[in-house]
Formats: sequence, C-alpha cells, structure tokens
Amino acid sequence: MPKKKPFDLPDPEVIAEGVPPDAAVEFWKWRAKLTDAEAQALGESAKHRAFYVTGLAHHDLVQLVSDGLEDALKNGETLADFKTRIMTAIQTQGWHDYRIENIFRTNLQTAYAAGRYKKMQAVKASRPYWQYLAVMDRRVRPSHAILDGKVYPADHEFWATHYPPNGFRCRCGVRTLSQRQVDTMGLPVEKEMPQAGVWTDPKTGMEYFVHFPGPDKGFRNNPGKDWAESGLDLKKYSDLNKDSYEEQRGPATRRPASVRTYADLGAGIKEHCGQFATNNGIKRVITENGRSYFMATDCKGTLWLNSKTFSTSCDGFNALRDLKTAWNKLAKGEELTFNEEYACESLWHELTHNRQKPGDLGRGETPQRRVMEIFTQWTARRTYPRLLESLGGKAAHQKEILKKGYGYSRRIQNFDRLLDVLKIKDEDLLPEMLRLMDTVSTADYDDELKELLAALSGKEFMNIARVLNEIDAFDFEERLRLAALI
Repeated sequence: MPKKKPFDLPDPEVIAEGVPPDAAVEFWKWRAKLTDAEAQALGESAKHRAFYVTGLAHHDLVQLVSDGLEDALKNGETLADFKTRIMTAIQTQGWHDYRIENIFRTNLQTAYAAGRYKKMQAVKASRPYWQYLAVMDRRVRPSHAILDGKVYPADHEFWATHYPPNGFRCRCGVRTLSQRQVDTMGLPVEKEMPQAGVWTDPKTGMEYFVHFPGPDKGFRNNPGKDWAESGLDLKKYSDLNKDSYEEQRGPATRRPASVRTYADLGAGIKEHCGQFATNNGIKRVITENGRSYFMATDCKGTLWLNSKTFSTSCDGFNALRDLKTAWNKLAKGEELTFNEEYACESLWHELTHNRQKPGDLGRGETPQRRVMEIFTQWTARRTYPRLLESLGGKAAHQKEILKKGYGYSRRIQNFDRLLDVLKIKDEDLLPEMLRLMDTVSTADYDDELKELLAALSGKEFMNIARVLNEIDAFDFEERLRLAALI
C-alpha cells in the first residue's frame, strides 16, 4: 500500500523537504485555543499565536475542532476523517464542505510550516540561506509569484512576515541552502525587503504591477517564529487591547491633507490611492457631470468622477461632492455619513477594476460584463474598509452598505438572494472571489463563478448558470423557482 500522506492535499502543496509531524504537533499544542470573541479582543500580533475559527463562540466547539486538527497531524488523517471528528461543530455552525476544507488545509499547512521553521533553525549554521518557492501555475497569485526563487539569509527580517503560507490556499514553500549551493547555482542573496514591481506571466506575457509583494492581508506573520521566540500564554491576555481601536482606525499619519478644490482632490487620489490600482496606477482624475454612472475608469490609469446628483433612489447622492466631503472628514479624523462612505466604496470599486486582469468582455451588456460587475461590486462592498484604513479612517456603515448600496442594486440584491438560496456564506465565497480576481481574466469570471457556486453549493451547474444569466430580472424569485433552486 502507498504510504499515507501527512494530510490530504494534492501535489505539489508543500514544497521542499518533508517534515515529520512531531514538530507540527508540538506547535499545535502550544497555540492558545480561543473563542472568536477572545481572539478579536487581542492585538494583531498576539492574535497570530492563537487558534480560533471565525464565528465559533463556545470553548467546547473550539476544542473539538482543535482536537480534530491535532489528530490529523498525529495520525496523518484525511479531510474526510477530520469532518467525521468535528461533525458536532459542522451541524451546529451549518458549515459546508468548502468552509471545512479551508479550515483543514490552512491550519494544517500553518502547523507544518511552523514545524519546518523549527527544523530549519536547527540546521541554520550549515544551511544559512533560505529560498522562497512558489507553484508557478495558473493559480499562483502575482504577489507570490514575484517572490519565486528569491534567496534571503535565514535571519533576515523578510522571514518574519513572508514565511508561507501567505494566504488561504497558498501553496508556497521554503527550502534551505548551503553556502556551496548558493555559489554553485549562482543565486543572488537579497539584502533589502521586496519592493513594488512588475511581474510578467511567463505563459501569457501579461505584465502585472505588484504593489505589495508577498502575504495577503491577515497572513503577515510567521507562527513558527512566534512559537520559537515566545512562551506567551494568550489566555492571560484576553482583555481588550488598549491600542485596538486606534490600530483598526489607523494612525493620524495616514490621513490625507484636506482639499479645497476638485483638482486638489484628484491630486490626493493619485497620491494616496494609486497604490491600489496596481495595473497602471492613477494617472489622471477627470471631473464631469450629467453622466448615468457615479464614477468610471478605463482601467489604464484614468478615473472619471461624476458631479450629477441622483435623487430617485440614492437620497441625494453626488459621488464627486460626497467623495470630497469624505476626504476632508478623513483628514480631520471625523466619522463619515452613509453617502460619504458610499462615495469611498464607489472609488474602491473603480480601483478594483484597475487591479483586474483584462479580458474581452464583448460589446454591450454581455453576460461576461454583467458577471464582471457582480464580481467587482460584491467584493468592493466587502473590502472597501481597506481603503478607509489606509487613509486613517474606519468603516461605520458597512452593514448597511452591504444591503442598501446604490451601485448595481438590483443585480447585487438578486445575487445575494441566490447565495442565500444556495446557503453560501460571505466568509467562504469572498476568499475565492479574490483569488479568481488575482488569477483569471475578467472574461473568464462568468464560467469561473458558475463553477465556483456549483462546487460550494452542490447544485447543478446548468441551473446556476440559468439564473446568473437572468440576474437583472425583476421577477428573480420566479427565475429561481423555474431553475429548481427553490
């Protein structure tokens, strides 16, 4: 019989030399087991030293899932074994297979990475260099691919924040190298932290500007290093971190300068927001009025802001005016109104377009274009707080914006209804939507989304395709019924 793998992952999932599970199990026992509320009360640096699952509020369920993962580490159990062991948590929380798989893969890979880090530290004297390796296939993120092959000294600060896994379903790894290997292979040894730059896809020739090389948000840490250097018992530190609010809100140094004119606003956007338009940055900001849209972009560095006031369904929303007012409130550290915050969300929507891989969407209102806008609008509403945080602000109206946002309102309401019918949760769909944005062109969103929803829900692909093609329908409930989804 073939030897059972440490955990059930397709090859290649963890690169470089294998690690016996002893160190991984040791790491797992060290991690504090906290409820979601206890973990959220900690500062970000401390939170990485704990095991918690978003939404799990009871210690018995946290312990049940933790024990299941520990058994998987000890015994080389599969995902199916893990599901059986945590069935009580699954039934209580209503988790579907995709959520369970994410919990299983991310945590086991983190444990093995921490175990490997400890083993690598032990041989550092003879193998003083470490090399970052990415799986260079169609699923790789440009922000990870740009680091492939880079060599840093084992003690370099790079490994404190960039040691994989560096995101959900990240398949990157690290290997150790001796001085002789580095010399023989002619590998340059990096001294500086990676900077923003262009990564060229070797298969397509497409160029992508990567502003933040390396870890995705929430993964800028090294659990193995924390484990090796700290004996912290987090259960002693479950009080609310005094700096937590300011940490979430953003320091005053991030705040933009106040603006007097719309030209000043355009200059401020170019200075503070170009970092998020990673394909070409923001080169021009043009104001206009009377258009049917709030804002627009050519995805090549130009942004249009419309001064028309929409009163029918938008309660006097004026994208240009409200964005300027929001900008000046952010400069002063003041809280935004709903319309001001939505103007920032609209800006984030256009910045998101400027991070997407281009594709042929056809002319007119094609299915590909409709789904592309669903991708963009749905994810923008859930991720725009990142923009506010970068400007020293905080999203205060996100829950309301998720339900009552103005842009593509019927389309998004119908899409949310579809997700509700399919029993797909935001926290499970969002990471995959973001992954697809990083890896496929806009023209492929249509097919990819249909396949993703089918995989997450277990429903028939053709039925999901049918309702997505009719996403703008006023009688969407009837379309769901005809597609046998309700």
